[in-house]
Amino acid sequence: MVVSVNHRLAFLVVVLHVILLSGCSFFGDPGDPMEALREQVRATVADPDRADEMLAAVDRIDQLLIESAEILAEAARQEQVLLLDYDSTQQDFESLFSEATRRRKKLQEAALDAHLEFKAEATADEWQALLPAHASAITMRLESLVVAAMAERG
Repeated sequence: MVVSVNHRLAFLVVVLHVILLSGCSFFGDPGDPMEALREQVRATVADPDRADEMLAAVDRIDQLLIESAEILAEAARQEQVLLLDYDSTQQDFESLFSEATRRRKKLQEAALDAHLEFKAEATADEWQALLPAHASAITMRLESLVVAAMAERG
């Protein structure tokens, strides 16, 4: 069960990191971070066609982040089932984690593609203006998804 312990520790480290980075955002509703990014794109990018392409990339990134969180939550649920099953083997855990990793990597590649599409549509000045909102939106969305997944686990 060494694989299980290592993955649980890694997950715990990620969760603690997110909690520490979140600071006071747990107190009060910061709103939809991705919508704030969309508003920033609309305010910053004068060309409506490029803005529409960037907004489509934001939508893809948001959906991919949600799907990644769902994969994480499902893997956690399946891990819990395996932990409670006396007959589960190390191979059962390795299979679970391998499949979750494969699915997550596929989504990460798609998210990177969407990020690069977003960036490719921006001018250098627009990118500099949008970068803080872009980074903040992704961090805040991930934070909210992890917190929701942890709350679901109980």
